[in-house]
Amino acid sequence: MRATLAILIGLSVPLISLAADLELKSLGTAKEDTSTKRKFGPYVGVSMGATTGQEGTARIGRFKSAINDDDGAALFSMEVGKSWRMRRIPLMFSLDAEGTFTATSVSGEVRGATAPGDVRFYEADMNSLFFTLNGTFALDLWRYRARIGPVLAGFRPYIGGGFGGGQVWFRNPQAISVSQAGGGNTSATETPFNIDEFINTWNWYAGLEWSWKDQYSLFAEYRMSTLGDLDELRGFETSGYLIGFRYRY
Repeated sequence: MRATLAILIGLSVPLISLAADLELKSLGTAKEDTSTKRKFGPYVGVSMGATTGQEGTARIGRFKSAINDDDGAALFSMEVGKSWRMRRIPLMFSLDAEGTFTATSVSGEVRGATAPGDVRFYEADMNSLFFTLNGTFALDLWRYRARIGPVLAGFRPYIGGGFGGGQVWFRNPQAISVSQAGGGNTSATETPFNIDEFINTWNWYAGLEWSWKDQYSLFAEYRMSTLGDLDELRGFETSGYLIGFRYRY
């Protein structure tokens, strides 16, 4: 009886030790899964940047004029979204709602104007606030961190696009007539860009995101945005860049 009990005790000690090891490994795996999950869950982000160019056609009275290709307009953005990791391929899909504020100016010269009261030069401050729904595909390198290291695995190149709508408003419109441009006194008969409008918008973008911890990441992206036609501005498009920060829950 004692011999049997000794044998059972001798066998049970290694089994208990093995079970403890498995439990510790299981807890470690669960902890790693939780950490990995944070990289693909809900997130919030903020960013800012500037435009590198813009184009469009202004309608001033009976004339059409290409606007000046100005740059340096301010961009500010906030986003709330969620990411999903694909199982079989190294891709991540994200869906987010974004609000973007832009402050720029629209100016140009009406070359076809000849009458003294026609607008020859025009300028106005243009602000916009848009809300868009964006979809993004990113290359998921995090699953290869054992091979390429945690630094390189933290990079995620991505592309995406979105659509939505918002408000555009103009302030401080100025118009110089043909007469005034030539030194005369006849004022412009038209005052362009006096209205506020709600219009649609769409965009596409490409960027690079880098995570240095489970929750935190920095990103930089190039973006092109197109506005729907306004009464006095058609085919307005901008290109620019954004630099921002994301926090993943």
